[in-house]
Amino acid sequence: MDSLLIPEILDDIEIFVVDDGGRDKTLSIAQEYEREYPGTVIAVHKENGGYGSTINYSVKKASGKYFKQLDGDDWFLKENFAEFIDVLKNTDADCVLTEVADFKSSISEQIVNEKFHSIPEGFHTFEKTRLPNILTMHGTAIRTDILRQHNIRIIEHAFYSDTEIVVLPMPFMESFYMWKKPLYVYLTGTEGQSMSINGIKKHYMDHDKVYWELCRAYHSISEREENKRDLVFRRLKKEAITHFDFILRLETNYKHYSELKEFGTKLKRIVPEVYKALSNERRNLRIMLKTQYLFYPLISAKVKKKNNK
Repeated sequence: MDSLLIPEILDDIEIFVVDDGGRDKTLSIAQEYEREYPGTVIAVHKENGGYGSTINYSVKKASGKYFKQLDGDDWFLKENFAEFIDVLKNTDADCVLTEVADFKSSISEQIVNEKFHSIPEGFHTFEKTRLPNILTMHGTAIRTDILRQHNIRIIEHAFYSDTEIVVLPMPFMESFYMWKKPLYVYLTGTEGQSMSINGIKKHYMDHDKVYWELCRAYHSISEREENKRDLVFRRLKKEAITHFDFILRLETNYKHYSELKEFGTKLKRIVPEVYKALSNERRNLRIMLKTQYLFYPLISAKVKKKNNK
């Protein structure tokens, strides 16, 4: 919270602090901030609905020009936040992109990921500019009116749904502003996160549910919009690899074999271009897919060994 509360911009922002049915002190702490910063901090208590319901509620209630979320474990770079708000005030782009910093908790080191170094700062259109990397929720602010007018809703009671906030609006976005400084700091390496093995075991089927929503957005983008379509295509490839990896990291048994095969079969039917790309570009997946999952146990053992290093 403290990374957001800069005196000169308090009148320009609203901060929804959402207690999603938790049993900790989130609500009471949020209410303290609300009393200290009235009109800026809004404390919200609601029934548990997961990450998606928090986003859906906030988008519905937000009055600001742009919407950007911040997870409870993460923070913004305070030294850059006021300038970022000034950028939002002075552009009408459909979304604003920034670089993102990772904070590796195991070594207490912060590293800026310069994924858009080839894109000049300023206003661009998706039609004329091909982005070198996919969009993430950490590095994207989206016009609130786009999210509301097109009824963009994130799946509730599901993990891994943060990808939806940048993919589902893509059919309706035409422009972006590239701001070259980092803003969001993403905490990594914490046990219990959704990308940890314990998180995967509990929630990997949520990822399956989210994936097909991303596919729906992809198919709603016209083939004439090559750069937008390619941007989402690359996200679909990444998330398909992630889903295969999730299942391969789990216990090797018939249940997970069946889920792996079912995902691959559905992938081939719904987005055959993604299936083909994975077969051509990923050796382990190519072997597994072309042998009808015959080598599933061996590849699963190899993936587990790699991730245990």
